Amino acid sequence: MNDMNREDRLGHRRRLREKFDSAECDTLPDYELLELVLTYAIPRRDVKPLAKELLARFHSFPGVLDASPEELATIPGLGQNTATLLKLIRVANVRYLTRKMESLPLLNSPEHFASYARTRLGDKNYEVSLIFYLNNQNRLIYCDSPGTGSTDAVSVYPSEIARKALLCGATSVVICHNHPGGHCGPSQEDDAITHSVTQALLPLGIKMLDHVIVTRFGYYSYRAHEHNSNRISYLSKLDEGEVE
Repeated sequence: MNDMNREDRLGHRRRLREKFDSAECDTLPDYELLELVLTYAIPRRDVKPLAKELLARFHSFPGVLDASPEELATIPGLGQNTATLLKLIRVANVRYLTRKMESLPLLNSPEHFASYARTRLGDKNYEVSLIFYLNNQNRLIYCDSPGTGSTDAVSVYPSEIARKALLCGATSVVICHNHPGGHCGPSQEDDAITHSVTQALLPLGIKMLDHVIVTRFGYYSYRAHEHNSNRISYLSKLDEGEVE
């Protein structure tokens, strides 16, 4: 019986790999993709139940990759090798997106910033800011993470952003930060940061291109919402030379 189970398991894994290697790889359901990943960390066990349990617990494939080591440790049968593999995939994905962003023109593309920021910050339970410095072709020169904050606040220093923009020859700047609580709408503090950084950059001839707030499942772009009459549009005022 054990030999038969082993043959069935090996046959199932072979079929999964063949399906992945074929033109069907993009259509694999999340549980099969995760199951295939797990086979490389757990070679001698049926991992389909574990894949389904992970997805049930963390709701999606990205949710599994965003899970902290402490959260993964609560899943029975998931050892250190598997946790390391999942973290490796996530870090590799962040590195891939970083390199892709360096070759993309990013003007008026808040979704590019949001996609990268969600990938990089989605596993954080505290606020973290990212500062993107762009050249005159709107390509990424440098991405800086100046520090971390609490569960509902992060410190951003406008003068330091202006200094680094000058040092790297940036012509525009985008701020991104996460809201761990899940609500991506801006706070009064976010408005104040947008205004302060805009003012710090204005005398230098450097444009505050956008401020993007992300959660695991959404984002808010000041640039995209600049015509919202319910909040002051600092970015529109900058474009029109009206910021005081």
